[in-house]
Amino acid sequence: MKKRLLAVLLACSMVMGLAACGSTAAAPAAAPAAEEKEEAAPAEAEAEEEVKEEAEAAVEEAAEQAGEEKDLSDIQIAYVSGLLTNEIFAMQVEAMQKYADEIGVTFLNTPCADDAAKISACENYIQAGVDVIICHVSTVAAMTDSMKQAQAAGIKFFAYDTPIDGCDAFFGWDNYDYGWSIGMNAVNWINEHFTEDETCYCYSVNYPSADFLVIRESGYVDAINENAKCKIEWAGEGLGGSTVNGVTTGENWLQNGKEINLVVGINDAGALGVLEAFNADGRFAGNDKVAIFAGDATSDAINAMQKEGSLYKGTVLTGLVNYASQFIDISVNLAQGKEEHYYYGGLWFITPENVAAYAASNDPADLDQYADYYIKDPE
Repeated sequence: MKKRLLAVLLACSMVMGLAACGSTAAAPAAAPAAEEKEEAAPAEAEAEEEVKEEAEAAVEEAAEQAGEEKDLSDIQIAYVSGLLTNEIFAMQVEAMQKYADEIGVTFLNTPCADDAAKISACENYIQAGVDVIICHVSTVAAMTDSMKQAQAAGIKFFAYDTPIDGCDAFFGWDNYDYGWSIGMNAVNWINEHFTEDETCYCYSVNYPSADFLVIRESGYVDAINENAKCKIEWAGEGLGGSTVNGVTTGENWLQNGKEINLVVGINDAGALGVLEAFNADGRFAGNDKVAIFAGDATSDAINAMQKEGSLYKGTVLTGLVNYASQFIDISVNLAQGKEEHYYYGGLWFITPENVAAYAASNDPADLDQYADYYIKDPE
């Protein structure tokens, strides 16, 4: 776009410069005869008119080029994501790459373990001159400067999961609401298995270093505290986010020797790690008063839920993978100079009762919907 605008400005300067050249000449050494003046005047006027017409045509052509949308084959979209060892990111990136290939845009991805890696990845993409950076934002303060640097270089910044004030587009979920849905999925199980005079001992698999996941955790804690009919005691918390972290957390809880009834996680990856630790230990086999709930609806979580006697009782579908093509379409719009919006995805409960139907169809219509998709731009 900057190059096109420059072309318009250069063409405009041509009109002015060439017109000036056509109307200014060196003073003659001697005054010409009247007849020579009369013959020269029409020729000079005609030449000047031709110069003006050529320059105006150049201006018009440059203006037309400036108004053209960038061709899909010229668009580069870079995604700074979380690590692909987290299955939900791996599934999302695969779907985004497939759709990008279908429509003919270039899709780039750098998986990152933390904010420092994301900042470095953004710097590399800014130097490379991509058109759009999609960034999985965990901490607003850490990524704000990267956004500003990208925008200063003429690159659009598309925030995912956590909005940054001033970003060019956003897609995510209200994380408190998302956490609340995870909690309410667990509440349905609690109220079926515990009487009012019993206590349900709860554990949280969290990720305190990510702002949006702290908000998500508070959502499920509040939902359970406010809606469970029995007594609730939060007996422990541990680091999740990845299966490796979840295994360590689960092993630590088992060693503590405290009673465990409910494990709730900010995502499936961490909660599945806890499940792995519990299954390896074996003490909860056949215990109908122990359950694990989380969110993301990864294929590993869906598979775990379908195993007979599984402790994994529920997850929440965000539809993230299904929105992959929309992520690319939003980015294309930004690259072509179009205005974009703040998008919020839907949420669906996956339970033991509907998991088989969903696994067969991969259609959210087979699930109970908790929240609708909507657009809400900043005021």
